[in-house]
Amino acid sequence: METEEQIERIEHFLREVVEKEIAKLQNAGLSYMQFVIMGQAVEVLGSFLDNKPMKAKGQSAKRFSLAVKKLFGGRYRMLNDNCFLYDKLRNQMTHTFIPGSDLILLNQSGNSMGYKHLQMINGRLVLISEDFHEDICKASERLLEALKSGVLPPKNIAY
Repeated sequence: METEEQIERIEHFLREVVEKEIAKLQNAGLSYMQFVIMGQAVEVLGSFLDNKPMKAKGQSAKRFSLAVKKLFGGRYRMLNDNCFLYDKLRNQMTHTFIPGSDLILLNQSGNSMGYKHLQMINGRLVLISEDFHEDICKASERLLEALKSGVLPPKNIAY
């Protein structure tokens, strides 16, 4: 498959599945389930950054951390020290639908205390679904920039 076609396929996947499907959950008021999908989305973004096949086994923590480091950076990077975000958000939410007790998961309408996204409150990390979704969209754009500029080679995806 030609590189340009691969990039177009990846772009379509990121925009239609990663960005828009999460937005649909958000628009339906399903912020809790949105966190499950967003934790997975971070890992998926990371899967484009390594040199392993998309379906490589045992790569979840590495891929999540790689995405946080390369595509999110900043406070996310600091907060994922020792795989904190991976463990408390992605891992626990994916496998049990129960976030780590170190997290406060909110959407804007349920944020009556006026917490800020990525703020620490009494040792617990606040995640606000709309802000997290926006950051995932920005990370997707960074990934697409790297692919389109040739900094990152595209992978074949069956989408």
